[in-house]
Amino acid sequence: MREFRDARPSVSRRRFLQGAAAAGITAGAGCLGGGGGGDGRVPMDVEEWPPEDLGSNLNMWNWYDSWAEWAVDAFGEEFDVQVSNSGFSSPDQWYSQLEAGNDDIDNIAATTNWVERSINNDFLHELPVDIMPAWDNITDRIKEASSYQQDGSVYAVPESLVLYPLTYNDEYFDEAPSSWGVLWDDEHEGNICMWDNATVSCQIAAMYTGQDPIQPDDYDEIEEVLIQQKPLLQTYWGDYQQGMSLFVNEDVVAGPLTMGRTYTARFNEGAPVHYTAPDEGAMYTSDLFVIPKGAPNPIASLQFTNWASETENAAKLFETMGYQPAVDISDELSEEDAEFTNWPDDWNLVFSETLSDEVRSRYDEIWTAVKAA
Repeated sequence: MREFRDARPSVSRRRFLQGAAAAGITAGAGCLGGGGGGDGRVPMDVEEWPPEDLGSNLNMWNWYDSWAEWAVDAFGEEFDVQVSNSGFSSPDQWYSQLEAGNDDIDNIAATTNWVERSINNDFLHELPVDIMPAWDNITDRIKEASSYQQDGSVYAVPESLVLYPLTYNDEYFDEAPSSWGVLWDDEHEGNICMWDNATVSCQIAAMYTGQDPIQPDDYDEIEEVLIQQKPLLQTYWGDYQQGMSLFVNEDVVAGPLTMGRTYTARFNEGAPVHYTAPDEGAMYTSDLFVIPKGAPNPIASLQFTNWASETENAAKLFETMGYQPAVDISDELSEEDAEFTNWPDDWNLVFSETLSDEVRSRYDEIWTAVKAA
């Protein structure tokens, strides 16, 4: 197996749980043009905390459905704001609205690479994080794992860490599988699954074959091993609920699944599952709160972003969804939850950098060929 080049230094769960010192990141004063809505103010017009005159509505797009359902009521009652949430399954659903000219969405939970695209296309409001009290709650490691700045300006506040591990049945396996090779092992034929997602599956195959999942150098090998794997699979899963159900019903014993869904399967559904990062590596990214230009209620959205990053509200994200919030919640965790989230320091985690157009296109071509084989 070839030597694997990690895209970023390894990070540890323990480090993510450590409290963060103030980042010292200071946003410049001033006002971004366009998209203020309401009374015309934009987030950078707020010079003191808390902001006044939030407005009466907030329309957020947040795909952490259970947490968002709770937040709609909790934030609405505390600030006397009518809140609604539109869940989504793919970021291109909200991104296409920004491309068309947003006049509806106030707040989005956006994955890092989509934040980068939005910043580059001038779709987001700059945020006055230097006066937002909850900014200091965001751990330094989450800040390091996220893309939210350009030319010294801050355009997003990290919401959560998203880990894409190998999930496995811990009653079937005596110990955590140490390699993605478990998904190519004849011994488990008919009891393993893969994610019906070109990027995720190709990146797993890249790591399995010792390649860099961000910049692979042998696409033919990736396609070859994914085709070889097909007869061993029970199925490809298409959405998160389907993927989790495969483990809850014990239809499969190993496959890719998010940490959050693994947590829900284990603690809410009673499934015998756990997760690990194989020796070859596991991908991770972050989700962040952003306020798009054209937001009709940008000041309410700014207040919400700060409120969601307060420790007790961020802890609710883990409680309801099983995802690690960007805020240090170590004092809020039960012993059982702390054990679940405290991964070894030596796990090799690879930051899910934005893929080049060429790599994304080649992964799509490979996946089409694999599905048709």
